[in-house]
Amino acid sequence: MNKINVRFIAESAIIAALYAALTWLFAPIAYGSIQFRLSEVLVLLVLFKPKYAYALILGCFISNTTSSLGVWDMAFGTIATALAVIPMMKIKNIYVASIFPVITNSIIVSIELYFALGIEPIWLSALTVGIGEAVVLYLVGIPVMISIANNEGLVEYLEFENNIKSTKFFNLTNSLALALGAVGIILFIAYPCTIDHTLLDLISSNYWLIVFIVFPIMYVVLFLFTKHIARLILTIIVAMLPLFLMGAFIDGTVLISFFIGYAIYTILLIALSIFDFKINIRKSED
Repeated sequence: MNKINVRFIAESAIIAALYAALTWLFAPIAYGSIQFRLSEVLVLLVLFKPKYAYALILGCFISNTTSSLGVWDMAFGTIATALAVIPMMKIKNIYVASIFPVITNSIIVSIELYFALGIEPIWLSALTVGIGEAVVLYLVGIPVMISIANNEGLVEYLEFENNIKSTKFFNLTNSLALALGAVGIILFIAYPCTIDHTLLDLISSNYWLIVFIVFPIMYVVLFLFTKHIARLILTIIVAMLPLFLMGAFIDGTVLISFFIGYAIYTILLIALSIFDFKINIRKSED
C-alpha cells in the first residue's frame, strides 16, 4: 500500500508540475480573454486515471499564482478546472468529456474577466475563451491522448485505464502530427513575436509571413498522405523552412522567445518525422 501511495504521490506531483510548466512556457497565450492554454491538454489524462483530477486542480492553482490577475485567477481558474475534471472522472467518451472544460472555462473565466478587469460583454469573452479551449482540446489534446492510448506499452507501464477508441488512421505518429500542426497554427495566431504583435497582426504589411502558418499545414498533409522515405525527406524540408526564413525576420523588435519557441517547435516536427521513419523501417523488417 505504501508503494502504491508513494507512486501515486510522485505521479501527481509530476502532473501538477507539468501543467504549471506548460502554462508558464506558453504564458503569452495562456491568460486573458483570448487564450490557448496548451497545458489544458493534460486535463484529458483523467480519462486514463481519474485520480489525476486532484493533481490537475493543484497544477492549475500553482500556474495561476503568476497570473497578472492574481487571486482572481487563482480562485476562478482553479474552480473552473475543478468543475471540469470532477465530472470527467466518470466519463469514458473523450469527445464528450472534452466539452466540460470548454463550458466551465468559457463561463467562469468570462465572469472573472468582467469582475477583475471590467471586460464586457461577458458573452463575447465566454465565446473567445471557449473557442480557445475547444481548439486546444479537440485539435491538440484528443490527438495526443489517442496516441497515448495506442501505445500499449506506455498504458500498461503507467497502469492506465484505456477506454479510448480510435481508428487505425489515428495511430501514434499520425495523432502527434495532427497535434503539432494545430500547435503551429496556434503559435501563428496568438504567440507574440514582438511585444505588441503576433505574426497574424503583422501579415498585412509582411505578406511572406504567411509561410509560418502554411508550413505546419503542409507538414501534416505530407505526413498523412506520403509514405516511407518520401515522407521523411519532404516533411523535414518543410519543417526546416522557418529556420531559413527567420534570418529575414530578425530585427530589434522581435522577441528572443519567439525564435527559441519556433526553433523548439521545428525540432519537434523533425524528430517526429525521424521517429515515424524508424517505426516504418521496423515494421517492414518484421
